[in-house]
Amino acid sequence: MPVYAFAQSPDRITILDNFGDYEHGEPLFVYGQIANLVDDSFLIMQIINPHGDLCQIQQLIPQENGVFLTDVIPLKGRICGLPGEYEIKLFYGDYTKSTKFNVSSDIHSESTTEQKVLLAQTLVSEHASLISETFDISNPISNEIPDTLSELKSTYVDLWDEFFVDELIFEINPLIRPAVVNSLDSVQELLDQDEISFEIAKSIERTVFEAIFYYEINDKTTAINLLSDIFVDITNVNPEKTVSPRAPSFDELEETLLNLMKKSDTVMSKSVKTEIGFIFARGTAPIYSDDITELIDLLSKSRYLDIVSRKQSDLYRLVNNDWESVKPSLTEKESISELLASSARVSELHQASIILKDMSDVERFVSSDSEENTDLINLVKPEWDNLESKLVLATSVDEILESESEIDQMVQVIEISSRLGKIIEISQISNVDSGLTSDWKSLLETVENAQSVDEILAVVSEFDQTMTELREKRNPLVVLEFEYKSMKEKAELQADYQNLFLIDNALNILETAKQMESGNPSITRIDRIEVLLSWASEKAPQIKEDLDSYDKDAFKIRASDILQRAKSLENLVELSLTKNRFLPNYIEFTDKLNEKIDNVRDLVIQNDLEQADILVRELFDEWTLVSEKYVEDPYGSDVGYNVDEIKRIEFRERLQTYSDMTSTFYNNDFTNHVDGYKQLMNEAYELIDIGNFVDAESKVTEIGDYLSDYLVLKTPSIMYDISYDHEKDIWILNGATEKSRFDYRENLYVTVYNMDGTLHSNMEFTDTRQGNFYTQWNAPAESGLYVVMLQYKDSKATQIVHIEEEFEYTYNSSDLDMVDLAREFEELESFAQKFGGENFDNNSRFASVITEIKAGFDDKDAQSVGNNLDELRTIIERYLPIRNPNAPIEAIYAENELVISGRILKTVQFSEDLFIDIYNQRGERVEEIALKDDPSGLFNKVISQPFENGVYVVQLQYHDLIVTDFFKVP
Repeated sequence: MPVYAFAQSPDRITILDNFGDYEHGEPLFVYGQIANLVDDSFLIMQIINPHGDLCQIQQLIPQENGVFLTDVIPLKGRICGLPGEYEIKLFYGDYTKSTKFNVSSDIHSESTTEQKVLLAQTLVSEHASLISETFDISNPISNEIPDTLSELKSTYVDLWDEFFVDELIFEINPLIRPAVVNSLDSVQELLDQDEISFEIAKSIERTVFEAIFYYEINDKTTAINLLSDIFVDITNVNPEKTVSPRAPSFDELEETLLNLMKKSDTVMSKSVKTEIGFIFARGTAPIYSDDITELIDLLSKSRYLDIVSRKQSDLYRLVNNDWESVKPSLTEKESISELLASSARVSELHQASIILKDMSDVERFVSSDSEENTDLINLVKPEWDNLESKLVLATSVDEILESESEIDQMVQVIEISSRLGKIIEISQISNVDSGLTSDWKSLLETVENAQSVDEILAVVSEFDQTMTELREKRNPLVVLEFEYKSMKEKAELQADYQNLFLIDNALNILETAKQMESGNPSITRIDRIEVLLSWASEKAPQIKEDLDSYDKDAFKIRASDILQRAKSLENLVELSLTKNRFLPNYIEFTDKLNEKIDNVRDLVIQNDLEQADILVRELFDEWTLVSEKYVEDPYGSDVGYNVDEIKRIEFRERLQTYSDMTSTFYNNDFTNHVDGYKQLMNEAYELIDIGNFVDAESKVTEIGDYLSDYLVLKTPSIMYDISYDHEKDIWILNGATEKSRFDYRENLYVTVYNMDGTLHSNMEFTDTRQGNFYTQWNAPAESGLYVVMLQYKDSKATQIVHIEEEFEYTYNSSDLDMVDLAREFEELESFAQKFGGENFDNNSRFASVITEIKAGFDDKDAQSVGNNLDELRTIIERYLPIRNPNAPIEAIYAENELVISGRILKTVQFSEDLFIDIYNQRGERVEEIALKDDPSGLFNKVISQPFENGVYVVQLQYHDLIVTDFFKVP
């Protein structure tokens, strides 16, 4: 695998991503699919631990359909068992994918043999019952259920083998289901193609059934290992995990305590607030995390009860009375624990108020005069009158709580018409199963013709049952999302925009459903999203079949259009050579363009039509831009034109404008800042030379800010400032003048200059008798620097207005990859210059490698730059150490340990204090080590900690002597 993998195309790797928190020792595996296979390419999986170390690496060969399964990864050991956040990285050709998971410090405990036997017996019994119901037969197990694991496994596999139907697959764990289905489909395909015998196929299928057995009894490692035996290129599917709620951070707890201390009009007494203040001051918030959570819950419920107490309603009479008697007792509590001891009663009152809120909704419905629901109101009213009279005469909150089920039934009765109506509407729009829609219509008619509340409640029960069946029939969200994401990759490759529209809609529905899981949606919204999810589940096989049926004729039409456009561009390039071949570097420009046209054809050969289409469009844009530049100014650049060179010219023109402005408005006050200005300009030119235009944009803005701060003319008799009013779009100038007399006004003159020294505008106004002045004018519209000169008598002072540049350049993924490489090159070059000294200046290998790197940036050759950066790191480590025979030093880094050893040759025979500094490649000091040598001068230090990737220098200073050694962290 290459050291660098540059993602120059979209993500084509889809994984069944349900990663959450894992315990120490728990098995992990990854299942996924690659949209576009490349011959002789391996899938590389890496897992990086929280310290940045490589925990696991696997090389996989995907199946012909792109599916892969990783080997089991036990999260244990010195490298893979550390608690914290891990990153999974997948590389396949130019495609990459990454995701993350967490490992806790809890120890994973494996099930005992006895526990597995009990689970297996339950599994076999339930599977036998399911077969009986499916095939309408008696119990398929003639004898008693075995009591050993091997016999139970054989029985379970025999049941699958004898009574296998597709419907039974939906009963197994959904997260292993895609791997199982893919295994069985692959075996069937091989059998249909006569590539394996029937006996071998049956043997493999039985192994699949064994994997199901072990997975269902929580022996996931054995299950995945069995599937790995079937799939040469597939390893490890992630088990379904329940993500535990994230514990609040210390900062979040501190902020919560501060908010609690600031709260007023609460049930917290002064003593409770004081206790909260002590917790905050002592920094012990994590100890009281649960208490803080419970306290917030109690305060929220209390606040709700305060709001409810304002209601003037007989229904709320009992709740309000009880709350008025409970609340004073809460405000008298002396500690948090005492206050929380009363939370149960507060929760009861809160629950009662919620019940009454639902009852209020029913009351509004019954008291409404809606003609549309008249029949339903007349049907419900007798039941409502009985319930209302019962609660009005209630003598305690407990009686309200006892009526919860009756109120809930009333709510269901008045909601059912709306729920059914919404579902029928959304079903018709989405073309959901017409049988279901007709069933729901009949239920709605039953509600409209009902003669009693019990009939409507029966409809509610039947409707909820149909929704449950919908939920059970469709795939879980995580599996459904995986299917749609993998289909999206394929649809993009085929440029199938009709199916892409359906896929995007389905993914939006799935995203909404995931958000609803973490919220508290209304029951009507749950119904609607469930129907949409069922549509997505039903639509997925149809879309997949459509994508799989993408025939050669359709591909030829799409590919032909792309290839014809590529050929047209090639013809334009060839034609232009007849009159432009003698222009500077025009032949080089056309050669590179033709190479990219060949890349378009290669992408078509690889079946990646989307990337080919994108690339040919980009090439037409590049051709148009560069051709126009050659027409506009044929000899404007000695090195010719290309997209990057045009950007370089534009950036250099901006910098030249700054230089001209500095020369025009130079003053003595700027003398002390010239060096800083020159450094910024040099850095900007360096960024432009290596094609790092992203950072060049921010550097140009930084230079403009620098000049606006320091290229100003000051005078002791004038003090003023300029500000901008965004609302009115005006510049405001205000300040004061030094006056010898305060009984009359003086004229002031403002002249605004452009960057080139030409006049932009001028104004004349007067100050006050005290010398204060204020004026305003319309803001300049164009970007740049404007010098605002204020003249008072014979004195002049300036301020500079900076309107930042608005860059319109766009950058693709390959451009951003080059930016990352450019930033690392800048770090390494400055690092080598700073710590290499004469060794860097006098070694020709550095100049040669740096020249190669810059040439790679000119050609935008990421691979060449990456390789030469590796070479630069190597020669830094080899040639830059500063050696001295009087103080040899060595630094060795391996497995998160840095060993520093050496010796000071000295005449004195006693220990001395030594100081060693460690700098990273950004020139930042990351460690400062103080140690003592022994009387003979020997010293040794072991630092056990991880370092970030990069090059480091260890520097020892002993009196006037400085020695260094370098080490790399890969």
